[in-house]
Amino acid sequence: MDFKSFLTAKKPRRSNRLEMKKIENTVKHRHLGYFDILPLELKFHLLTYLSVDDLSILTITSKAMRNLIDGFKTTRPSGRHLLPNPFHHEILTQSEKDEYYYRFKQLVGPGPEDVVVAIVVTGAAISVVVMKCLLMKRSTCLYATKDRLKFVNDFLMRIICTNSKKCENPLNCIALICFGKFLHTVVAGWDDSECQRAFDSICLHTGALRNVSTILNSKPGLHSKMECDARLFFRRVFLDHCEFVTTRSFWLSCIFKSWPMVHQAKLLYLLYGPASQNEILWFEMCDNTSENCEESVQNLGNMANAIHCLYHYNEKWTNDNAVSVVDELTSFPDQWLSENIANLMLLCGDGIASRMLISKAINGRIPELSELMSSFCTVCVKNNFNINYVVSSLWRILEVMNQPKDRIMLLNTMMDMYQRLIMDLHLYNDPEVDPQNEIYYAVSAITELTKTLLTITFKKLLPE
Repeated sequence: MDFKSFLTAKKPRRSNRLEMKKIENTVKHRHLGYFDILPLELKFHLLTYLSVDDLSILTITSKAMRNLIDGFKTTRPSGRHLLPNPFHHEILTQSEKDEYYYRFKQLVGPGPEDVVVAIVVTGAAISVVVMKCLLMKRSTCLYATKDRLKFVNDFLMRIICTNSKKCENPLNCIALICFGKFLHTVVAGWDDSECQRAFDSICLHTGALRNVSTILNSKPGLHSKMECDARLFFRRVFLDHCEFVTTRSFWLSCIFKSWPMVHQAKLLYLLYGPASQNEILWFEMCDNTSENCEESVQNLGNMANAIHCLYHYNEKWTNDNAVSVVDELTSFPDQWLSENIANLMLLCGDGIASRMLISKAINGRIPELSELMSSFCTVCVKNNFNINYVVSSLWRILEVMNQPKDRIMLLNTMMDMYQRLIMDLHLYNDPEVDPQNEIYYAVSAITELTKTLLTITFKKLLPE
């Protein structure tokens, strides 16, 4: 648009007759009606009394109004109706938080008094980003996707942590959270092809895929800072703001699809695996087991949820893809403890767990399968799950085995596994682990499994 049209010079006239006639024609024929009569400076002054939301709605009323508001934004970048964002990369002092909270309440009305001010400041910053995003989205609704993405990338380059010398703690920084909310507000209602273009454009401008390639082709933990930065970037920008499972599935597929299965598994752990404040705990699943259900959900819940999301809501993810990724995941960076694998499968759901177990049975991986089934029993006892799930899974596995000797071998190996486990625990001397507790779970698991199997075996002789 040509902003010179707003700054036309007019020569004074001796008579106002022609002026009145011009005003009548303006009101009758121009798009803004009586509003077009006002001088430009007065129009801009009136617009300062509107909220950002009101301005964004006005932009979709007509092209002339949109051009006027674009001119207003360009010539009046700061106004009383535009609440500036707090410093995304700095920790605000208490007085700065109080001042920002006071201004935010003036803008959108009073909020809940029992909310911690620091949390409200974060929410306020995100709310301001959303309002500004809606204004940008509505004022550019007739633009091509390529042109709209320029605004998105411009906002990202201004806010991203790597372009700021003030960002000392990216983990507690809200800049990427604000941009993630901005992005999801912009692309709401876009086609998948347009969202894919947005993903490619953002990754190109930030060099995210180049960093991911470096991580995936290096040993785990070699680039710990880069790993944490990549985790925060993809989760806060693309994944954490998804309101629907289908949306999350789409962004996950965008992140994964350009990589082979072995790298997809590593990338899944990078995004959702256990992590401390400054590093990804790559060997956590290989060295330690969860003490209770809450800890297993904390360590494995997000990974299981992502697998479940892709398995059920992404048409491009086949059953073989799910089995391959889980198989690669549970053997990276070293073989996981079987109890952790059992926990992951239970959290993934019956569909994925059954396919994994049947796949191992068909491929003749009986020792691995028997160890896994034993761990299923232990996990069910630890988490107070019904042992019937293990029995039904065992039944399905035996049905797909063609050779009777393989079925007998599986059952015998399962019992031998418990014997070996109990003997190892009896001889195990680690002051940090209570062997009596682990023995209790192992004995309880085999007891509950035996009870259930005996009930099924002698069902005809038992009373209803």
